[in-house]
Amino acid sequence: MYATRLRTARLAAVSRRAAPLFAALVFPVIALFVVSSSWAQPPSAGGGAEDHVELAQDVPGVHGDPVEWDPAWPEFGPSEYVASAVGLAALLAGRVLPLPRAHWRGGVGFDEAARRGLRLRTTAARRWARDGSDIGITINEAWPFLDALVVAGWYRDSPKVAVQQALISAEVVAVTAGIQGLVSYFASRERPYGRECGGELDPRTRDCVNRDRYYSFFSGHSSQSFAAAAVNCMHHSYVPLYGGGAADRWACVGAFGVAATTALLRVATDVHYVSDVLMGALIGTTTGLMLPWALHYRHGAAQREKAASEAPSVFVLPSIGVGYGGLYGVVTF
Repeated sequence: MYATRLRTARLAAVSRRAAPLFAALVFPVIALFVVSSSWAQPPSAGGGAEDHVELAQDVPGVHGDPVEWDPAWPEFGPSEYVASAVGLAALLAGRVLPLPRAHWRGGVGFDEAARRGLRLRTTAARRWARDGSDIGITINEAWPFLDALVVAGWYRDSPKVAVQQALISAEVVAVTAGIQGLVSYFASRERPYGRECGGELDPRTRDCVNRDRYYSFFSGHSSQSFAAAAVNCMHHSYVPLYGGGAADRWACVGAFGVAATTALLRVATDVHYVSDVLMGALIGTTTGLMLPWALHYRHGAAQREKAASEAPSVFVLPSIGVGYGGLYGVVTF
């Protein structure tokens, strides 16, 4: 009976922690199926494809100019499906394997000073901050899929761009989650609030008894938010989803702003040290920029020139001082 309850609790913990990732991956798959089905519908008996296009054009403001998937860019291939599946498997493995017996406790370097300066003082405030960080990761993980499926797929009537960008975004999310899942499992770092269990915090609370207490390094919220921001930035840099120019640049800046805010809230709510969110930002940004570029956008001579001149450079830097700390990002185009 005890073993059954333990397994049930373990699976429940997996479902809670993995829910944002599963939502970010399952929704695009369903949406891709629905959208692809609608594109594949044969013309009605009363008219052909030309009539459908003409009807859409008769309604002003419904559709924008189409965007193209450059023939020089390789399409999403079987090896990338495998990489995405491996990432998800690694995430689940890190959540169901027995925890290591030894745990890493405490901060490094400026972690303790940053915790004193950034940690919110009341339990209610920390709960609000935690909710805010959940909203932040949800916004950033949904953003590239909405841009792909709604902006490229529906508004710009560019199904190939929509499918390719949605699949690439899903791959980035899955691979980042897999890396974070394995590293956090083996690092087995206690979250900052762990020292308060039995003192300020009731030791019987879920935060204190749950295995998630030892998944502090590195931050999943931070890595996922920055990965989603980075891949979204890459899509906007190579395909003018918002029409090009300042609109697409601001999409990039906005996504990284949400990611940085999410990371700071994770420190404020006392579930991560600054070193946790900085490493998460580094891993997520690297994965989100390099996977799309290396596997797709860099190919072709013209694209290499475009990458050198237009691809954004992103720097995530710590800002730490007496009584305060945080992250700030610099994006150059």
